[in-house]
Amino acid sequence: MKITLDMSISKLLDAFDREFGISLGIYKGAHKSDNIKLFEIADPRKNQKAFIVINKDTSVESAEAMFRNTFGIRVQVKDKNGNTVSQESTLGGIRKLDKGFVDDNENINLTDDENSEEENNGNEDEKVKKKKKSYFLKPKVVKHTVEDKIKEIDKLYLGFQRSERYKSMVNLLSCMEEARLVYPDSKELIDHIEDIKNKSLNISNLSIKKRKFAILVLIIVTSVLSVVGIGIWGYNLYNKIKKDKEVDSIIKEIDNLRMRKGSLMESGNISEANAIDESINSKSERLNTIQSDTSMSVANYFIMIAFFMAVIVAVFILRLNKYNITSMRFSKNT
Repeated sequence: MKITLDMSISKLLDAFDREFGISLGIYKGAHKSDNIKLFEIADPRKNQKAFIVINKDTSVESAEAMFRNTFGIRVQVKDKNGNTVSQESTLGGIRKLDKGFVDDNENINLTDDENSEEENNGNEDEKVKKKKKSYFLKPKVVKHTVEDKIKEIDKLYLGFQRSERYKSMVNLLSCMEEARLVYPDSKELIDHIEDIKNKSLNISNLSIKKRKFAILVLIIVTSVLSVVGIGIWGYNLYNKIKKDKEVDSIIKEIDNLRMRKGSLMESGNISEANAIDESINSKSERLNTIQSDTSMSVANYFIMIAFFMAVIVAVFILRLNKYNITSMRFSKNT
């Protein structure tokens, strides 16, 4: 049996019933409509062209793992009565057990030694009177009671209360939605879910306020770093322009001194020419000092830190939006 994401939920359930005589519990999106396609409730990160192939020899554990790993859909194989079955059972074996069918290859035959001796002696009458007892291995049925689900919800709620993390919130919501689908008629469970939802809503609202405050602090720090960095960069730019003008002025003075030195050398004033050399050398040293000042500005460090802070703020805002949207599920009616 080949299953693709183009199949609808109703078609998938009918195919499982016809092929294996079992039911399939779908715990994500199935409450919307049985006519929706599987790709509408599948994990969008999975390959939308992926498919799985199962048959009567596929174990329950393998079938559920295929749905989870390939499609990102959580399912649970159940028998005709809606009871969960052993993970080691095969899909074809569940139908046989429901019908009471006993396969010679799967039965465990327990016979008495006396029957074996009489069979060896060829006593056919005793065979008829003392029929061989045949037993077959029934799958272990795992049943979860309402109390178990309540305990599981309370455990996940305590985890969410301690950490206030997004993953803990999703696990709690998934558990409550699954419990509501499995036990839709349990008033005790529904009331408990509503109570946990109200408490979790208060926790999520408080967590959202904390996250908003943290984002505000990060925005303020980022703004301060940006302003300081831009201010230092502007000041350095002003000094650079000032230095460039000073360099141009020194170069012009050196050129004028060299022209004057040449005139003095031609007229024979050697002493004055040597004095001009000292002035040229001092101005050249000043020019070299200005041109060699290429140290990295502190403004660049401030701007880089501000940039990384801005990236962190953007990530925090995206996570807050995701957290806020998911927490709104607590306020929805059961």
